[in-house]
Amino acid sequence: MKILSLGHSSYILEMIPEGRKPVRILADPWLSDYLIGDLMGRFPRLELDLSALQPIHAIYLSHSHTDHLDPYSLLKLRQLEPAPTLLLPQSLQYLEPLLKEHLPEFEIMRLCQGLELDLHGLKIGAFFNPELRATNEDDVMVLTAETHEEVFIGEGDALMPLYDPAARQTLADRFSRDGVQTACFLTVKNEGDSTMNMLAAEDGEQRKELLGQSIEATYTELFDIYSPLDDEADPLWGNPNLVRIITGQGICYPQALNPDYNRILFPIRLEDRVRMEREVAEQFDCGHSIEELVPGQLHELSDGKLRSISDPEGVTVLDKEEERHFDPESQLARDFPTGPLLEDRRDTGGQRKLIGDCLQNRFLPWLIGSRTPPVEHLLAAAGGEYRIRVRYGTSEDFEETDYLLSFFRLSLEAAESSGKPDESYWANDLDDVLAGRADEFSLCCREPLEGETQRLWRCLGLPYLNNDLIEKKLRLHFERAARGESIAAWAEPYWAGVGCVPEQ
Repeated sequence: MKILSLGHSSYILEMIPEGRKPVRILADPWLSDYLIGDLMGRFPRLELDLSALQPIHAIYLSHSHTDHLDPYSLLKLRQLEPAPTLLLPQSLQYLEPLLKEHLPEFEIMRLCQGLELDLHGLKIGAFFNPELRATNEDDVMVLTAETHEEVFIGEGDALMPLYDPAARQTLADRFSRDGVQTACFLTVKNEGDSTMNMLAAEDGEQRKELLGQSIEATYTELFDIYSPLDDEADPLWGNPNLVRIITGQGICYPQALNPDYNRILFPIRLEDRVRMEREVAEQFDCGHSIEELVPGQLHELSDGKLRSISDPEGVTVLDKEEERHFDPESQLARDFPTGPLLEDRRDTGGQRKLIGDCLQNRFLPWLIGSRTPPVEHLLAAAGGEYRIRVRYGTSEDFEETDYLLSFFRLSLEAAESSGKPDESYWANDLDDVLAGRADEFSLCCREPLEGETQRLWRCLGLPYLNNDLIEKKLRLHFERAARGESIAAWAEPYWAGVGCVPEQ
C-alpha cells in the first residue's frame, strides 16, 4: 500500500489487487492556493505535474466542503487520461447533474451505505459516521478499500465516535479480518480546532491562554479515543498490524498576506498531534503504530508498518513547515475591518424579504428541532426573548433591524433595535450565503459584530438543511472555472483591505 500526500486532506492511495495492476484513487483534490468558502490559503502550496501522477483510476469526493470538493481543481483534472471515475457519496447525489454537466468525461460511481463495489479488482465501499450528534459534516462518507492482505479506511472529516464500543468494534472487525497483514486508518485529526481558537485571540496574552485550552482539549480527546472501554484487550488499538496515519488541515492566511499571521495560527501542528497521540497510546499499551502523513511525500506500508517515506515524482512543495512555526510571544494582533465582506449598497427591501424568509422557514425549525439547548431553555435563559440583529447597508452607512423570538410570539418577527443582541450579522453577508457567493467559513478576514453566539450562521452550514445553497455555490465556481477565471481572482479582493497583494 502506498499513500502520496498532496497536503491538507488530499492524497493518492495505491493498492494492488491480487493478480492485477496497481489501482490509484485520488481523494478530495483541493489543489488550489485559495479556498472558495473561507477565502483562506492552503499550506503547504504544491506544484503538481499531473502527467507524472498518472494513471489515476478514480477520484473520491468525501463531502461537499470546498476544501474537499473544489471545482477549480476538478476541472484541471479533466486533462487526466484515461478519464477517472468519480466516487460520489450517495449523500451528494443531488450534485450529480452539476458534475455531469461540467465533468462529462467522468463516469460517476455512487458510494452507498453497506454496498461493496469493484474498482479494477479493488474492493471499495463507504459508510456514514455512526456519530449521533449533528455536525456540519454529516454528508461525509468514510472510504474503505480492500485486497485480501490489506485494508484501508479513510476517515476524512467524519471524526468517528471512538469513545463508543460499537464504533471501535466495527473498525476492529474490518482491520483484523483473516488474511490482513497491513491495515491503515487514515484520519484528519486536524489543526483546525486550535487554529480557530487562535483566530479569536486579540493579543499575545489571550493567545497563550487559548493555547493552554487547546492543549488540554486535545489531551481530553485523546483519552476519549484510547481509554480502555472494559477490562478486555482493546480489539482496535491492540492490533499490531494497524497503522494509524494522521494528516492535518493545511489552511492558513494567504501567503500574500503578512506571513507573520501564520506564526500565530498553528499552536498544535501535525507533528505535535502525532507526538501527543503516541504519548497517550503508550500509556494504555496500545499495539498499533501512529505516523504522520507528510505533505508532498510518498509513504509505503507493508507488513503492518510504515516502511519508507520518499520524494515522489511530479510533486514540488513550495512552502516549508518552519515558515509557520508558532510564536506565542508575537505581538501581532488581528487588525481586520468591521464590515460586510462586500461593501456594496443593495436593495434592502429584497434583502429583508429574503432574510425574513430564511429566519422563519429555515432557521426557526432548525433552532426548535436541534434542542441544543431546547428552545424553552434558550428563551428562559435570555429573559424570555431571543434577539437577532441584522445590519442593512455598509460599514459607513447602515440601519439595524432586530428579529425577535419570544414566548409571546414563537416566530422571528422584525422589531426595533434595542439592547444587546444574542446574534448579529451584516445583511450583505447573509445575502451572499443565501445566493451561494459565500458560506459559513467566509468571515475570517472580518471582525465579527457584537453577539453572544452565531446559531444562525451555524445553521446555514448544515449540509442536509442547505443543499440548495451548496449547489448554488458550486455551480457559481464551476462556471467561473469553465470561463478560465481563477480562484485567486475570487479570493484576493476580499483581502485587499488587509494587505493582500492583488493578482497581477
